[in-house]
Amino acid sequence: MKVIVTGATGNAGRQIVQQCIDSPRITKVVILTRRAVSGEVESHPKVEVVMQQDFSHYTEAVMSRLEGAEACLWAIGSRAEQLKSEKGLHRKVGVELPITAAKAFCARLANKVPAKGKFRFVFCSRHAAERSRRPLLLMSESRRCVNEVERGLGEVADDAHRDKFEAYILRPASFIASEGQFPEPPASVSKKLVGGLHGSSSSSSTIGTVQVGKAMVHVACNGWRERTIENDVLVKVA
Repeated sequence: MKVIVTGATGNAGRQIVQQCIDSPRITKVVILTRRAVSGEVESHPKVEVVMQQDFSHYTEAVMSRLEGAEACLWAIGSRAEQLKSEKGLHRKVGVELPITAAKAFCARLANKVPAKGKFRFVFCSRHAAERSRRPLLLMSESRRCVNEVERGLGEVADDAHRDKFEAYILRPASFIASEGQFPEPPASVSKKLVGGLHGSSSSSSTIGTVQVGKAMVHVACNGWRERTIENDVLVKVA
């Protein structure tokens, strides 16, 4: 099974890559990245690194290297200090980029999945991102983006042939350093504000990054009975 991974240099992304490498089901891991990954990862026989500076556009050359993939595990996020310095980055990274990718992969990869299987887009969202009927203007910017991207990915899947493309929304809670990892920096520095790579400091729920990686890989390989998967379920899946 060939899969695509984004966000591979982040805390969750590194574990997603490692779990893909460790999985006997996965034979090829294509890492789409703007930044270099470790030499150990890049040299692994399962791994192919594709440098992608613009995640809002996918050239034919890039798409040809992704052909045959059966899933995308999306874990791109931005740090708080980036969002403060670049107005509009929150929505671009948290909403526009994943939806653009889902549309591109649905249109150009889903029909080429081996054995007439389904293409699965597995998105790392955020814990407690419950959908609300309140007007979007009354929500925080973060909540608006989370609601928008989850709704948008669902629409991509709903508009596609159900036997060709599926979207899954995983909602991990606050990350804790998994065994064998260095502790993460303080929340004020490391907190992610988009792409689900952060958790609410007011939530008592936590999940290890290894567990997130295992859950993402499990859903990519097997799908799930529901589109949205909450933190308590992710812990059990992992």
